Amino acid sequence: MKKNYFEKLGVELPNLGFGCMRFPIKDNKINFEESKELIHHAMRNGLNYFDTAYPYHEGESENFLGKVLPDFPRESYFLSTKLPIWKIENEGDAEKYFNEQLIKLNVDYFDFYHLHAMNEERIKIMEKFNLYDFVAKKKAEGKIKHIGFSFHDTNEVLQRLISAYDWDFVQLQINYWDYAENDAKKAYEIVEKHNIPCFVMEPVRGGFLASFAPQAEKHMKDFAPDQSLASWALRWVASLPNVAVVLSGMSNQIQLNDNLNTFNDFKPITKEELTIIDEVIEDLRKIKPVPCTGCRYCMDCSFGVDIPNVFEIYNDYKKSENKDIAKKSYFLFTEEKYRAHNCQKCLDCLPKCPQGINIPEELQKIDIEFSNFK
Repeated sequence: MKKNYFEKLGVELPNLGFGCMRFPIKDNKINFEESKELIHHAMRNGLNYFDTAYPYHEGESENFLGKVLPDFPRESYFLSTKLPIWKIENEGDAEKYFNEQLIKLNVDYFDFYHLHAMNEERIKIMEKFNLYDFVAKKKAEGKIKHIGFSFHDTNEVLQRLISAYDWDFVQLQINYWDYAENDAKKAYEIVEKHNIPCFVMEPVRGGFLASFAPQAEKHMKDFAPDQSLASWALRWVASLPNVAVVLSGMSNQIQLNDNLNTFNDFKPITKEELTIIDEVIEDLRKIKPVPCTGCRYCMDCSFGVDIPNVFEIYNDYKKSENKDIAKKSYFLFTEEKYRAHNCQKCLDCLPKCPQGINIPEELQKIDIEFSNFK
């Protein structure tokens, strides 16, 4: 297993970490035996970093790990979890949830402890209840080895949060698509400039970078027929010099073995491969069946449809041709009242669209196509 040493952390970490929010499911719960075998297989192959959080698997992930990880000596693995800041409403709540997590995970300390999914609003909660002082106190007591945060907000907010406190690590969403298309490059550079090790979540962007439409996939498959598309994404992000751990939420042995093969015989991404990734990105940009720019001039819809969001999910589906991701994005993460079927063809949106999109017609087409997924 490729490992990294960062002086700021003082420990050698496996470059691949096991994200514990996508275990295999049986009867709407974690499939205990199958998931246990994934953990054991990971440990046998040098993958000994496990990242969970209070809400993962509706609270079941921490309990599951608390039953399985004691099969191994505590010093043989790294355990990371997160404080559920949104649940902090009173003085003493942080202590309550922290102690609950220690019990659920069946440990005396956490190697890495995050303030979870920080953004502008959660910074206010952190400051109101002195949560940085709380985790710093736990670190001084030896119950936390390293303190940091995971992040979901603008780079301006990231810069402010990093500058105001002393952090051991920061966890960001970094992948080659967000690096090129969104603000991930700037976020990475902010963390690197402050000499803080970067832990990476969503390196395959929730599966988006694991399967493409044929014309985009062809670039990678022609160059390396035996390499999975996911391995390209993992190698790309792991080749960034300030990346300490790359988290992957593995749901089965095939995914686990593919990721282990990538990191057990790790080869940094080459200049030629970077050119191929650029070609893939360019082809993915061209796949935009609905030419929506997300300007939101069409909003608000009188009948509640979140038109730009529906179009974005549909365009992403056409790029990846991954029905599982589209189903989750549309039927799980998009409330029913915002979906395409609510369109009543009132036509109010048509004159508002700078791109001249026939919005009702496109929404009807998307509704029919996505309904077939169910």
